[in-house]
Amino acid sequence: MTLLAFLGALSLSVLAFELLSTFQNAFTVFGNNRLISASTSPATKRRSTWEALLVAILPSRFDPQQAKNMSDVISLLRRAGYPYDSPGEFYAVAMREFSLYLVVGGLLAGALAALNVLAAAPVIALIFAVLGLRRPYARLKMLARKRAESLRNNMLIGLSVLSALLSSGVGVQEALRRASSVGGPFCNLLGLLVARMEVDDFARAVEITRDHLPDVSDVEANLFLRDIHDFFANNRPVLSSVRGLQEAVHRAVVEQTEARAALVRQRAGLFGALAVVGLVLSIIAPFICAGMI
Repeated sequence: MTLLAFLGALSLSVLAFELLSTFQNAFTVFGNNRLISASTSPATKRRSTWEALLVAILPSRFDPQQAKNMSDVISLLRRAGYPYDSPGEFYAVAMREFSLYLVVGGLLAGALAALNVLAAAPVIALIFAVLGLRRPYARLKMLARKRAESLRNNMLIGLSVLSALLSSGVGVQEALRRASSVGGPFCNLLGLLVARMEVDDFARAVEITRDHLPDVSDVEANLFLRDIHDFFANNRPVLSSVRGLQEAVHRAVVEQTEARAALVRQRAGLFGALAVVGLVLSIIAPFICAGMI
C-alpha cells in the first residue's frame, strides 16, 4: 500500500506540473505574441515529463538517437509507404500508444487488486505493457502487407501501360516516367526509380527502389528490377521481359482471386451448416426439456 500511495502521489505531482507548465506557456505566448516577428522559426515541441521519463527509462525503444532498431524501423517505413514522415514521428506515436496501453493495463490491474485477485494483476499489467511496445511495429508490418497486396494488382496495370509504350517505340526511361503517372504502389516505385536515375547511377537507383518494395521476396518485382538493371548494364531487350512478367502477374492475380472466392464459399458453407444445426436444436430443444421435466 505504501508503494501504491507513493506512485499515486508521484503521478499527481507530475500531472499538476504538466498542467501548470501548459498554462504558463499558453499565457506567455499570448502575452508576447506581438513581439514575435514573421521571420522567427517556430519553436520545437517540448517533450512532456512523461515522455522524457520514458525516453530516460527505455532509450533503446523510444529515443531516435539511441534506438537499436532504427534500421528496422526505417526499412518498415519504406515498405509501408512512409505512413509517418520521419522515424522521430514514429517513436513519438509509439510513446503515446505505449502510454495508453500502460494506463489501461494499470486500471485493469488495479481493479483486479481491488477484487483481491492479486496474482493476476501484475500479469495483466505486463501483458498490456508488452502489447503497447509491439503494437506500433505490428501496425507497420500490417501496412506493408496491405501495400504488397495492392502492389500486385497495380503491377498488372503498370506493366500493361509500360508494354504498350515500349511497343510504340518510346524509350525505356521515358516509358517508365509516363507509366509512373498512372499512380498506385507499383507505378510510384517506377517514379522513384526514374527520379533516382537522374541523380545516381542506374545500379544505385535500382537498389534504392528494391529497398522500397513492400515485400522484399516478391519474385515478379525483383525480376522486373533485374531486367531494368540488365537493360542499362548490358543493353538487354526489356520488352519481352515486360510482356512475360505481365502474363505471370495476370496469372497470379487470377489465382489469388480464385483462392479468395474458394475461401468465401467454404466459409459460407460452414456458416450455413452451423445455421441449420442451430435451427434444428432450437426446434427440438423445447421437447427435450419437456421430456426431462
